[in-house]
Amino acid sequence: MITTKDFPLNRFNFSNLIEHIRTERLIPNIITDNETGIEFYGADTISKKALIDLLEKFNMIDNLAQQDNRQEYEKHTQLDIKNFQFEPSWVEITPDNITVGYVGIYMNSDFKLTFSKINGEWVLMK
Repeated sequence: MITTKDFPLNRFNFSNLIEHIRTERLIPNIITDNETGIEFYGADTISKKALIDLLEKFNMIDNLAQQDNRQEYEKHTQLDIKNFQFEPSWVEITPDNITVGYVGIYMNSDFKLTFSKINGEWVLMK
């Protein structure tokens, strides 16, 4: 049986990073969240307001990835669930979309997913 613990939702809180960004006069190209270690590249390619909005809504993006991993696991239940448990390592920001690099929590594996904002909502591009 799959539990919420297996594919956790709403697992990030970037409030400290957001407060830091609000006080910055210039946003650097690369910012790192001290609590998670997630690196955000291209932070200076979008406005400060858009960057803060992205960080505030990052759980929505990660939740899409978690749901996608859960669906993949449900197709391949003969494999250990640990093959489908990942966490974000880096985020590349462009004015058009973001790409999130995920690494395996238990397995040595990685992949990246691209998300775009369509009609104000983040969508996983496939």
